[in-house]
Amino acid sequence: MPDRIIKFLNSLDEKTKNRLKGKLLEIKQNPFGHKDVKKLHGSWIGCYRFRLGKIRVIYVVKNGTVEVVDIDYRGNIY
Repeated sequence: MPDRIIKFLNSLDEKTKNRLKGKLLEIKQNPFGHKDVKKLHGSWIGCYRFRLGKIRVIYVVKNGTVEVVDIDYRGNIY
């Protein structure tokens, strides 16, 4: 995982970390079946994003595995 993702995750409070962890586990089980998942376009083609409040997580699915590409607050991610 890139350092910026680890740094962002370490800056979150425990409650938000737990919510994000739960959501990531859901996405791992079913990467496309949630209402918050959107397919991205433009320079992010082939990627998907989900939101958790103001946090956006961009991920890609390769060979059935979910890889987090980027994670940040809404105004900083795109």
